[in-house]
Amino acid sequence: MRALSDRDPTPAARPLRSGSMPNDDVDVLDILEKVPQLGDAQIWEIAKRCRIYRGRADGEDQTVELEMSVDTAGRWMVVARDEARDLTAQGVPMPGLNGAIHMVPWYMLDSDPEE
Repeated sequence: MRALSDRDPTPAARPLRSGSMPNDDVDVLDILEKVPQLGDAQIWEIAKRCRIYRGRADGEDQTVELEMSVDTAGRWMVVARDEARDLTAQGVPMPGLNGAIHMVPWYMLDSDPEE
């Protein structure tokens, strides 16, 4: 039995097949735009996700999942979800992320889901 110090510090590299590793440089939107069946589709890439903890208008705490998407024209859209209460507030497409966040109708997350 060999001691750990006797092992070769560089493990044998296994050749990779072309396309076998995910590549962050792939332009998914560009690829999807070339699919004939998606010719008239709106294609949005989910660019960022985050979680927000906020106080509702009624004083209760709320967890909001935020999804920020960008389309092929560079417009941003933001969707905010309170999954526990099954509420969604979706903004409209805007040329910048700052504007898109401000266009979310946040008051919809304060409403009573049974109304």
